Amino acid sequence: MPATNDVLPVLYAVLNSSAAPADLDPWCVERITTQLSGLTVELRASSDASTRYTQRLFTPGNRLWGADTDATAPTTIMRTIALPADRVRTLADSVRTIATGSPLHVQMHVRAPAAWFRTPAGQVLLTDPDAPIAPQIIARHDGSYTVVTCDDPDAVMNAARHLREIGYRRAENNGWVCLHASAATIDGRGILIVGNSGAGKSSIALAAATAAGGAFLANDRTMIAMSAGVAPHAVAMPGPIRLNGGTLRALGLNNAQQWHLTRPKPPTASDWQNFQGTSKLHILAQEWHEHTGTPLASAMTVDLVVFPEVLSDAQGVDVRPVDTERTLKLLKAQCMSPDDDIYVCDWLGIHNTDAVNRARHTADVLDALARRPALELQFGIEIPYRTIATALSNRLEVLAGA
Repeated sequence: MPATNDVLPVLYAVLNSSAAPADLDPWCVERITTQLSGLTVELRASSDASTRYTQRLFTPGNRLWGADTDATAPTTIMRTIALPADRVRTLADSVRTIATGSPLHVQMHVRAPAAWFRTPAGQVLLTDPDAPIAPQIIARHDGSYTVVTCDDPDAVMNAARHLREIGYRRAENNGWVCLHASAATIDGRGILIVGNSGAGKSSIALAAATAAGGAFLANDRTMIAMSAGVAPHAVAMPGPIRLNGGTLRALGLNNAQQWHLTRPKPPTASDWQNFQGTSKLHILAQEWHEHTGTPLASAMTVDLVVFPEVLSDAQGVDVRPVDTERTLKLLKAQCMSPDDDIYVCDWLGIHNTDAVNRARHTADVLDALARRPALELQFGIEIPYRTIATALSNRLEVLAGA
């Protein structure tokens, strides 16, 4: 690979439209191919950290994203160059000098303001220099993207985040709906666990996955779609499992701090060891499987909807059925589509359906979910998670025999 310094003038030439994006390929020594909701993307990166993280994030694959690609699907290329932060800022300043017109301000996510600038190469996105994120630059070309990101351990994963953004918006085009929910299966029957942050979604999903016949599907965000004649089906929105030390101990895991993980770990002096600590380990599903042996599911039908609540003074597990009207109300409160409060903006312009159609798809999916058996589940912080998993397994057996 040529020296890092040599890529700056090439990058500037690409962003100034005096060089072709393919001129960056000598620096893109790592390559993988993935599919995103029917689009094949070849990721070409200057760092194997970027391709390795992407590959592990999209494991196991499913019908929305994964390593298997369709030869008949349209194809695009994403080139990713990782540079020191000061060089990314220098390049961004150079782009601003050649930009014309007023920038178009967007939100990459709720804490990542950015703006599209009009340049000779077309639209180039620059993160806000005052944003609390590592600076980066993204250009859209005919049939490809160029992503310039920082070379720190977290920012090199930006390519994977952008690929997920593309897949997410394409999935919404096709009627998929995102819920603030975790998911697992027991004996092939799917449990969708829906609730606010801190309600115990991840913990219950992981506990169910470790039960006999269990498998883990999704953490925190789950994609749901309709399927004619059967229950709604679900796949994971790829993302790390975020757990604090208290939850890990409740799951019987006391050595997770020693695990080798892709994402940086919180500092020892942080509050991550507390049961409700805000700092958490970020563990990919594939890493969880490798360290615990927990099976992973690629998809499931939704057979049971659970709304958990952790109560500090509860001494047991309280399970109560929920009627359709209340189930629908609780689902609406945790629905991320079509108005997502984290990924607030389709900043790459992937949507090709209007808001009215996306809202209709959302209503149809929520109505179908509301007709599934549902439970409210309250439990205390001292309750062993295997007890909760047993309660859910027993309820699934009752449903199967009904």
